[in-house]
Amino acid sequence: MSDSNKIPFGLRESDNALVDVYDVPNGKQSGCVCPSCQAPLEARQGDINVWHFAHSSKKVYQKTKNDCEYSFYLSLRLMARQLIGKQIKLSLPECKGTIEYYEGVHRFTQWKEFVVSKQQDITLDDLEVENTFSGVPVDLIGTIGKFKFVVYFTHPERIVPTILFKPTDSKCGIIQIALDSLQSQFNVAKAEGKTYHEILTDFLISDRESKRWTYHPRFEKAALRALEPLQKETSNLSYTVSYGKNNNHLTQLHKKLNKYQSVTPLKSHDLTIEMSQPSKWVHFECVICKSEWDGYEAGGNQCPNCKDHLFTKQI
Repeated sequence: MSDSNKIPFGLRESDNALVDVYDVPNGKQSGCVCPSCQAPLEARQGDINVWHFAHSSKKVYQKTKNDCEYSFYLSLRLMARQLIGKQIKLSLPECKGTIEYYEGVHRFTQWKEFVVSKQQDITLDDLEVENTFSGVPVDLIGTIGKFKFVVYFTHPERIVPTILFKPTDSKCGIIQIALDSLQSQFNVAKAEGKTYHEILTDFLISDRESKRWTYHPRFEKAALRALEPLQKETSNLSYTVSYGKNNNHLTQLHKKLNKYQSVTPLKSHDLTIEMSQPSKWVHFECVICKSEWDGYEAGGNQCPNCKDHLFTKQI
């Protein structure tokens, strides 16, 4: 069984709450079902393998194999939703931008980095779970003062919807949290004397490396300030501005300045925004109600029948 099918959290039937495999009786007496397909789960708490929930028999597993293809990440997102109340503290990474530009006769590539905001710890209030922002489902929406702040969980089968790189509400912050590293952290949980519940809680609050800025309300102003000295130094400037050189999902600002133009500071309306990774048109299925539909890979995965995207998969 691959790690993606080793479910860390099961749905306890007695109170409909998600529970850690460390917190239930061993074997078929766990009292839990799969949060995706509702099949009975047994807790496998052996001495060798990583502890996990598994479908109670090979027959059930084969029957639900396709439905539960993404159960590891589904259970992570479900548990994250359960852990979060009306307030949460988050350690945010530094928000940086990178200007890639070309100069000289041979058009040598140059880079200039600028800081939009330093790393910081914030508190999100008035949290809403599994709501809609800019027309797409997101995982968390909170507030910092009068401003909205959005959290979107990603993993290998779930990318950030295109619209969140240029949201309709520009006075907001959007962070993506990649859940990918949790599998390796869970694999050493027993050796480190930790439960999955503890690891996930600490990850959501403290892990800066898995968080990336998708949208920062002050990004364009910071980019303009960083571009001004380049305009004065280079007569024929072409450049690309992005959220850091290593970000897989880049919001890019493009502008070319003709050498005969007068050198004046750029304004925000001079900039155009385009995405580096356009979304693909794919086919979806809801593993709960079995509905099928077509939509964009990013943002088109909400089931038209269940009005939810948590249990949908690409087929």
